[in-house]
Amino acid sequence: MNKIFILLISLTIFFPAFAQENSNSAQTGLFKSTSTITKILGPELANSYAEIIGENEDIKWEIQVPANYNPNNPPGILVYVSPQNQINPPIGWMKMIEDHNLIWIAATMSGNKIKSSKRILKAMLSLGLMEESYKIDPKRVYITGFSGGGRIASIIAMNYPHIFKGAIYNCGANFWDNHTPARLDLIKNNRFVFITGTDDFNLIDTKKVYRKYKKADVKNTKLMIIANMAHKNPRPRKFAKAIEYLDNNSS
Repeated sequence: MNKIFILLISLTIFFPAFAQENSNSAQTGLFKSTSTITKILGPELANSYAEIIGENEDIKWEIQVPANYNPNNPPGILVYVSPQNQINPPIGWMKMIEDHNLIWIAATMSGNKIKSSKRILKAMLSLGLMEESYKIDPKRVYITGFSGGGRIASIIAMNYPHIFKGAIYNCGANFWDNHTPARLDLIKNNRFVFITGTDDFNLIDTKKVYRKYKKADVKNTKLMIIANMAHKNPRPRKFAKAIEYLDNNSS
């Protein structure tokens, strides 16, 4: 097994329930946040990941919390993995994501040139950062990404199906290897959307991975091929349909 996945086993213990009440300092709207792995995990556990992320290294995120955030109607969370170090969400995405009562969070400096182990760890730390101040619906913990970020999202979704209940892969996805039957059973309970375009250079590869999911009997899987779309994130209306599929509000 890859060393990063051995190390990240401890993180699955650290993020068990998403049941915290929000603190008085809970912020809403679009904002940026900086923290360290030590602040999120504590010094002992952070030391286990020192070869991936320094214990005092600043990690920065871009975050949006719905303006009407209410712990009595807890939002879901959508972790986004970018192929670039800077986060450039498509126009209209933030309003659409807020309308679906989701917290959106993306780590900067997590692009394709960054080691996969560090990108995976930053995505997982996103959950720990947010559960410090917000109550989150554990049934709506989702991950997404574009291009190489979609591939990282697919690795995370397949290795932590008890945490991430759904995933959206935008123009990039990997298949899994060597999963135990128990983990595959968890995967089958989750929902997945593959998004690509007729002009996307990853069209054939995306369709291939989608078919492998179906062959593995992962039935809650949707393929969206958008006419005339090249290698890019979809427009808000199309992405909303993917979110609604994860929420099981559409077929």
